[in-house]
Amino acid sequence: MSADRLATGLERSGDSPAARAAGLIAVAEDLAGEFSLRPLLERILLRCTELLGCTAGSICSVDEAAGTYRKEADIGVACQSGQVFPLTEGMTGVVVTRRAPVWFDRYDQVRGGHVAPAERATLCGVIGVPLEWRGRVIGACVVFSRDERRVFGPDDAELLELFARHAAIALATARMHEAAEERARAEAAAAERDRLLGEVHDSLARRLVSIRVHLDSAESELGDASGQAADLSRAAARLRQASGEARDALAEARLTLLGMSSSPLNGQALEAALEAEAAWAQSIGGLEVRFVTAGTPAPADGLLAHEVLLVAREALTNIVRHARARSVRLGLLHEAGSVTLLVQDDGEGFDPTAGWQGEHFGLRALSERARRMGATIEVDSLAGWGTRIRARFPYQRRGEQHAPRLRVLIAVGRPLLRAGIAQLLSGAEPGIEVLGDAATTAEALTACRELRPDVVLADLGLSAAAGAAGTPGAEGVTDVLLGQLPGLAVVGLCEVGDEKLVASAMRAGARGCVDMGADGPELARAVVEAGRGQAILSGPVLARLHRGLREDGAEQPLTERERQVRSLMEQGLPDKAIAEQLVLSIKTVEKYAGAVLRKTGARNRTELAAQASRARARTAR
Repeated sequence: MSADRLATGLERSGDSPAARAAGLIAVAEDLAGEFSLRPLLERILLRCTELLGCTAGSICSVDEAAGTYRKEADIGVACQSGQVFPLTEGMTGVVVTRRAPVWFDRYDQVRGGHVAPAERATLCGVIGVPLEWRGRVIGACVVFSRDERRVFGPDDAELLELFARHAAIALATARMHEAAEERARAEAAAAERDRLLGEVHDSLARRLVSIRVHLDSAESELGDASGQAADLSRAAARLRQASGEARDALAEARLTLLGMSSSPLNGQALEAALEAEAAWAQSIGGLEVRFVTAGTPAPADGLLAHEVLLVAREALTNIVRHARARSVRLGLLHEAGSVTLLVQDDGEGFDPTAGWQGEHFGLRALSERARRMGATIEVDSLAGWGTRIRARFPYQRRGEQHAPRLRVLIAVGRPLLRAGIAQLLSGAEPGIEVLGDAATTAEALTACRELRPDVVLADLGLSAAAGAAGTPGAEGVTDVLLGQLPGLAVVGLCEVGDEKLVASAMRAGARGCVDMGADGPELARAVVEAGRGQAILSGPVLARLHRGLREDGAEQPLTERERQVRSLMEQGLPDKAIAEQLVLSIKTVEKYAGAVLRKTGARNRTELAAQASRARARTAR
C-alpha cells in the first residue's frame, strides 16, 4: 500500500496510536472476565472493524484434524454462525491453507464463500488472518469492506493480527473453560451416581439382612416346635433355601451396583477400601473377618490398586456365597517390588484336582484377572479345611501392553436383560467394550456387518424377526450368524431346557455357552476366552450339551424309584422328609437324589424344580 493510500486509510479509520491503544485496552478488559465465547468474539470483531474503517466481520474456530471450521460469531454480515464447513471453502479455508494473512480486492474472488447472495453483492475488499495458539491454527478472523475505495494491504494485516492474538486467547480460554465445566459436570454426575448406588445398596442390604434374620429365627423356632415332623422339616428346608437365596441376591446386587460405580476405590486408599470389604463380609456373611497389613506401603498406580481391590472383592463374595466359612483372614503384604494379597477361609474347601477350574468359575475368573495384571496367583484348598488365595502383584509389570478392548455385541430379546448384561460385562471386565445390542437375529446380523464385533453374546432362543420374541426361527441365531460371517466368535446364553439349542449351537461353531444364571465375572470370562479363540462351557451347560448331543435328545431314563424321589424333590422336600414318606433310609435317598440330578443335568433342587416348571409350561402351550 502506498504512503498516501495508507494515510487515507488511517485517516478514515481514525487509526492513531491512541486509538490503537484504546482498542487493545478495551479488548484486554473484555478478556479479563468473559468466558461466554460469542459475545466476547463479537466485541473483538467490533474493535477490529472500527479500527480498519469497516462495518462487517466474522471469526471462525478451526479443527484441522477434522478438516473443518465453525462459524463462531459475525457482525454486520450473515455468515451462517454455528454452521460447520470444510477447510476447502471460504475465506477461512484460504487463510488456513496459507497459514498467513490473506486479502482480496473483491469478495467475489473468494472460492466457496458462505455470505448470502443478497449481501455478497454489497461486499468489496476482504482480509483475513489466522488465529494461532501454541503453534497451531485454531481459527481465523475476517473483516469485510463495503467501500470500493478501501483496499487492504500488509499494514492492515499487521493491525488485524494484533487483535487476532486476543481472539485466539479468547477461543483457547473459552475452550479450556468449557472443558473444565464439562469435567466438573461429569465428576458431579459420577459422584451423584455413586451416592445413589450406595444408597440403593445400603437400602437393599438392610432389607435382605432383616429378611435373613427373620428366616433364621423362624428356622430356629421350628426346630424347637412340636408337630408333624415331615411338615416341620419341609418348612425348615424352605426357610434355609430362602435365607441362602437372600444372601446370594445381596452378593450379586453388590457386585452389580459396585461395578457400575465410577471407581471401585472412590478416592480411598487401598487399605481403607479393603477394610470396607472386610466389614461387608463380616456384616452380611456373619463371618469373623480379620484384616492385617505388613510392610511399608510403596507408591502404586491406580490401576494396580483397582485390580487388587477387585480380586479381594471377588474372593470375599465367593466366600460369603459358597464357602460356609466361619472366619476369614484378609492380608496385604507390602514388599520391595510388589504387593501381595492373602485371602484365607476355614470353609468347606474343595479338591483342586477334581475339576475346580470348571465348577468354581469365580475362582477361575479371579485367577485370570490377576494374571492379566502380571500377578502370580496360588489357590490352595482341601475339602473340609478351607481355601487360601495368594496373589502377588509386581509394581513394575514386565512387557505390559495396552491391548485393544474386546468389542462385544449383545443379542438378547428382552430389553432389561440386554441392559443388565451390558452392565455386568462392563463392571466385571474393563477390557470389554459393549458396541451395542440387538433384539432379533436379523438385527444381530445387520449389527455384525456394520459394527464388526469381536464377540457376539447371543440368547440361543433369540427370535428371527421383530414381533416374535422368544420364538426361535427355523435356524438358530448361531447358524445364521456363522453362516454369513464364518470367522465370528459367538457365545450362547441358555436356560434350563435348552439342551437341543446348546447342541445345535455347538455344532454350528459357537465358541461356548453360558447359563442365564451366570454372574458378571463368568460372562466376562466366557467372552474373553471366545475372543482369544478358545471355547468355554459352564458346568450346567456341559451337562445340557451331553443330553442334547444324544440322537433323540432325551434324558437318561429314570427308574421308578428315581421318578418318585424326583417328584418329591421338585416339591421342595428335604432328604429326611423324602425318606420318611418313601420309608427309606436317608443314605438311600441321598443316593437316589444324586442319580436324579446327574441324569437330569440339574445343578441343584432349585434348578430341578425350574426344569419341571418349564416342562409343565411347554405342555400347557
